[in-house]
Amino acid sequence: MTEPNTVSERDLVEVLRRLRDVRAWSVRRRIDPWAFRQALLLVLHIDTACALERGVSREHLASFDGFVAGEAREWVRRFSRNG
Repeated sequence: MTEPNTVSERDLVEVLRRLRDVRAWSVRRRIDPWAFRQALLLVLHIDTACALERGVSREHLASFDGFVAGEAREWVRRFSRNG
């Protein structure tokens, strides 16, 4: 299995901040939190389909997803602290 891609920490933090802002918007607008979660999951499925169409293998996607899932707890801690 191939090594997962690494991403720019700066880019990742920017995306996390934007998603946090959208989440805050959804709370202010009283959007059903389950609708927000469903939308996030749907976007991941759409992104997966796009990646497969561009030639990324399912194995590479699985490797990357596993790598990211393993780091999730640390990112939640860091992002919560640094807001």
